[in-house]
Amino acid sequence: MVSKTISNPSLKLLLVLLLLNLKVNSIYGQSRKLRYSDKTFQLSFFSGISTNGIESGHSFNKLSINIFSGISAGNKYLELGGVSNVNTQSGSGLQLAGLANIIGSNTYLNLTLREERQVIKEGFSSDFRGIQFSGLINYVRDNAEGFRISGGLNLNGKNGAGFQAAGLVNMVGGHFSGFQIAGLSNVALKSTSGVQLAGFNHTNGQMNGFQIGIVNKVTSIKGNHSPPPNNARGFQIGLVNLAETSDGTQLGFINIGKKVRGTQIGLINVFKPSPYSMQSPGKNSTPIGLINIGSNGSHSRLYMSDLFLTNFEHTTGSCYNCAFNASQMPVNQKLKVMNQNALIFAHNPLDGYNDDVKWGFGYGFQKVMYTKSSMAARDAGNHKKFISIGGRLLHLNRDDHLTKTISLLSTIHAEVGIRIKFIHVFAGLTINNYLHRSADINRDLEFFKGAESGLNYQFWPGYTFGLHLF
Repeated sequence: MVSKTISNPSLKLLLVLLLLNLKVNSIYGQSRKLRYSDKTFQLSFFSGISTNGIESGHSFNKLSINIFSGISAGNKYLELGGVSNVNTQSGSGLQLAGLANIIGSNTYLNLTLREERQVIKEGFSSDFRGIQFSGLINYVRDNAEGFRISGGLNLNGKNGAGFQAAGLVNMVGGHFSGFQIAGLSNVALKSTSGVQLAGFNHTNGQMNGFQIGIVNKVTSIKGNHSPPPNNARGFQIGLVNLAETSDGTQLGFINIGKKVRGTQIGLINVFKPSPYSMQSPGKNSTPIGLINIGSNGSHSRLYMSDLFLTNFEHTTGSCYNCAFNASQMPVNQKLKVMNQNALIFAHNPLDGYNDDVKWGFGYGFQKVMYTKSSMAARDAGNHKKFISIGGRLLHLNRDDHLTKTISLLSTIHAEVGIRIKFIHVFAGLTINNYLHRSADINRDLEFFKGAESGLNYQFWPGYTFGLHLF
């Protein structure tokens, strides 16, 4: 047999190009053929060892049972895995795994670079919608919606919605809407609406709903002062609450906010002062606590009451409606409103004034509303008069020693004052309730008194009269 060779160089080059073209077309044709198929059932022992063979990663199944682990493009109704379930594309329905449920692993498996770029351009997303249970981790590459419970971690890279419960951490890379509960931490990087319950709750964005934990941290809390007007409200309840901007409510041992226009209730409240600094901290805020750092309003009082000859109180707080100018007078309102927290000490230095009680100490909160004459800083008519409405809570002691049983006086008061020179003279009426386990206080005028479950109570009217230094 005689073999012939092609001696013409041009013909050789043409033949090589033709073979290369056929090879490229063959490869591209294989890459473009239909990759995914729909299957009713898959039984898998390990990834790639299943009834769908080595093409299991390209199959969308209605039902999958993975003795140890299995891989598929996705599952529609039910997937059970002794160790793990892996879906390369997306998933739905019910997933149960001994260790891990993974959605979005090897998403671009066997795609050419051109195909991968096209998929990304079309906005492809590896999502899960349904119910996931796992011993260690539930992971979704992009969006997760539904009911997810894991002994360790629930993670998804973009948005999440529904219910998430984890022994350690729930982590959402975008916005989360729903209920998160974790033993260690809940994190929604962009924003959250709903409830977060964990030791540490955090979002870099806006929070609408509740954060309940030891430490809660957000960038912004929604509230009734947030533009535009809406019904969204945010609440932080914890040992330490942190917020860059807060229009909602912080309830905790320590509350910290850089720009606060909402309510802080705690032992220590920290907020930025000076409402006329063009940054609006302090404006519209209501701090309620013993220590208020950043206070932009205070007063001192020395007065007598129906129980004590001398009462001294000093307040800290904020201005609720101050304007951004030197006078801080509100633009449209006729009264300047101050939210004030009072630390109170009361004493009867003379025998015979009221022998039933010797001294007392406590806390009070009140709104003090000053009259406005104009927006001018030096207008003598500003702060000419005031009205004060609030409540006080004092522990009463009948001798020089601290009474160790319950001896609690709660008072509601309304007071009016007028400025004379540089000081205000004021007077007011009070309604008093004394809850105690000892003998009643002698009152000439009493509404009523009684006893229940070993506790005695008395109600009577009273008065205050004294000096108010603004």
